[in-house]
Amino acid sequence: MTEDFNHLTSGIEQLEKLQSVRLSIGVPWTNQHLNMIALVNEYGADIKPKNKACLIIPTKEAKGRKPGEIANLFRPKPPHNHVLAVPDKSQPYGMRIMFILKDEVHIPPRPFLRYTFDHYLDNWTELAADLAFKVFVGEINYQDTFPILGDAIVKDIKRTIKEFSKPKNAPLTIANKGFDDPLIEKGELRDSIHWITERI
Repeated sequence: MTEDFNHLTSGIEQLEKLQSVRLSIGVPWTNQHLNMIALVNEYGADIKPKNKACLIIPTKEAKGRKPGEIANLFRPKPPHNHVLAVPDKSQPYGMRIMFILKDEVHIPPRPFLRYTFDHYLDNWTELAADLAFKVFVGEINYQDTFPILGDAIVKDIKRTIKEFSKPKNAPLTIANKGFDDPLIEKGELRDSIHWITERI
């Protein structure tokens, strides 16, 4: 009886320690660029020019260069004045299009975090309850729960990012990337997803 009581006391202590730690999962808060990308994808955005008359969107032909880095760049007369191009007689209209000019760009929401939460919450809750029980009965230490639960949630979010397919990328984005995978270009967003623990 005394042994059972001691075990109960130990189990409660472990659960109290478990409740004193919060598991946070997502994009690293220190990476402002990836946080911006995550927020834009999660909620969508209307992007308008700040310091210029229009947005300058590179085509694949620009090969990562900025307008100032390309010789002989010009803006054609109407009706083709929505682009920046270089002379090239082998191309239609005698020019090779390097940039598209837009008044604004609408990025539709692709809520990968909310989707994952809505579709996997029951699984996470069941796993968390199972781990808490194991902590209580002494099968595992409370600190062992975080890698198990954190890795499971990270895996589910990464799966969502990989499989997210609608809405599709815009045609220009597909042409630049070479494929239509709305949430993946180089995989930086997906690969950045991780978990950390924080004291409450």
